[in-house]
Amino acid sequence: MEKSPAAETSTIRTHKQQFILQILVPFLILAGLIIAGAVAAVTAGATQTGTLTDISVIWLLLPALVLGLAILAITITFIYGMAELLKMLPRYSGKTQEFFTLLSSGTHKLADGVSKPFIWFRQASAAVKSLFNRQ
Repeated sequence: MEKSPAAETSTIRTHKQQFILQILVPFLILAGLIIAGAVAAVTAGATQTGTLTDISVIWLLLPALVLGLAILAITITFIYGMAELLKMLPRYSGKTQEFFTLLSSGTHKLADGVSKPFIWFRQASAAVKSLFNRQ
């Protein structure tokens, strides 16, 4: 038994029409324009070698130009970001400096407190030695 083809419904017909009008026709028109441009470039007359050379150079330089444009965009973004950062930096750098000044002061007090007993012990031992070593 052979399978009978599915009945063509109105939605399938609409899909086929939309495919032809929205995909196939623009594709064929664009392909025709590209082919016509290529034929016109080749049959342009006596200077066809110069024209083709110019077209080739453009296609060879295009990736480098796109890469350069991307690098330029990244550089501009970095410059803008640094400008915005420099606007905020003075406010936060003052707060940071205050914090580290407080931290430094606390560290000095802690270090002095830790070393004070050792210094006192050495002073006392030196005083005792000086009392007994007099002649």
